[in-house]
Amino acid sequence: MTRTRLSSSLFCLLAVTACGDDATTNAAVDAPTVTTDTPGGGVTIRVNDDITTNTTWEAKNVYVIPRLKQLFVQAGATLTIEPGTVVQGEQGSLLVITRGAKIIANGTVDHVITLTSAQPAGQKSAGFWGGLLILGAAPINTNVNANPTSTEATFEAFTSSIPEGKFGGTNPTDNSGSLKYVRIEFAGFNFVADREFNNLTLCGVGSGTTIDYVQVHGGSDDGIEFFGGTVNVKHIVSSQNQDDGFDTDNGWSGKAQFVIVQNISHPPTLAEASNGYESDNHGTAASYAAAPRTMPTIYNATLIGDHSYTGTKSFAAVFRRGTGGHYVNHLWFNFPQGPELRDQETLDQVTAGNLTVTHSMFFNNDASASNLPAPQATGDLDETLVFNAASNDQFGVDPNLSASAMNKEAPSFQPAAPIAGGATPPDDGFFDPTATFIGAIGPVDWTAGWTTYPQK
Repeated sequence: MTRTRLSSSLFCLLAVTACGDDATTNAAVDAPTVTTDTPGGGVTIRVNDDITTNTTWEAKNVYVIPRLKQLFVQAGATLTIEPGTVVQGEQGSLLVITRGAKIIANGTVDHVITLTSAQPAGQKSAGFWGGLLILGAAPINTNVNANPTSTEATFEAFTSSIPEGKFGGTNPTDNSGSLKYVRIEFAGFNFVADREFNNLTLCGVGSGTTIDYVQVHGGSDDGIEFFGGTVNVKHIVSSQNQDDGFDTDNGWSGKAQFVIVQNISHPPTLAEASNGYESDNHGTAASYAAAPRTMPTIYNATLIGDHSYTGTKSFAAVFRRGTGGHYVNHLWFNFPQGPELRDQETLDQVTAGNLTVTHSMFFNNDASASNLPAPQATGDLDETLVFNAASNDQFGVDPNLSASAMNKEAPSFQPAAPIAGGATPPDDGFFDPTATFIGAIGPVDWTAGWTTYPQK
């Protein structure tokens, strides 16, 4: 949405009249309201002003981002969030870490940091607020073919070029902070048609940033989406989001390991295609070959779909628009359609060896024994060029997941025994080289004790 500098009284009036009633208190957003009603002697704090200096949010308090407030942590400032802190977003609110700012949100397995809808428990709805948006200074390909060309861009949901909305640059090791043991849920607010936020949106985020043990749950758009950058992520649970579980665009070239996608929470008439992965290099046909190219390296992922879903056609993965990437030790399970390849520029990456899927397993996807989809009308490629036995891929082999993998309230994604047939990940300081199994979980269930699956 267009962001202008409004007076506090005018913003308050717009905030109260722009949307219908919700389940939260709609107090004036220009008043720093503080109430002493939280357990343990803390207070509820409505955060009405952008953060311009180093600030700590304490676990004893609850922090509320007011309705329609785009809360920017400005360049040069660091927002530190203590373990166990709860942050609530009212309708249409958003937390933005701008380029040059940092967030340090390091929870623990016993004290997870939660960023959630301000609606009461049991009444939360997907897309109620905007989630967490991090803007960094790492390379992107968004405007490399624009006129004039540029190494930066403005995030797509901001319709005017404001400094706070810019991302991208020339620093691949840029550091936007750290997220550990964080859950972000019920986000995806739609400010502009087809330009929704996600639970977690990473734009031009650099490899100096740490993202580990993060759950993104119950959103109306993607669980997590990358717009370029080089950030590496580990131990990610993308559960019950309505669009794609893990979406990569605009030149993301980072690494990922231990990724779970559980796409099973869809209304039957949902208009979204709920894919496990969706990977594009660039959204404009003339720039499908733009550099830097989307080319992540991802080991050990489990992606679970809803085979009975009857909404828009959904795939275990969609690789298109010139994307590359290396996907190893993956399990794709129970999607309505198998993994899909599209576009000549993508085929060019297959031919060059820049798009590979190896040592992976496909079970109960599509209606065919091959687990691969029928030809599509636009830009379709032969999926067997990438998904094949010569790549040590397995088709139709039961991974022995329990029925609870499809459970919405208490799922388990751990197979009865580690799935054999995986490759050895690189011993490079990021990947765990002992994870030689297929899928995200081996002998130890790393999701235990810190993930939860709240329902609407």
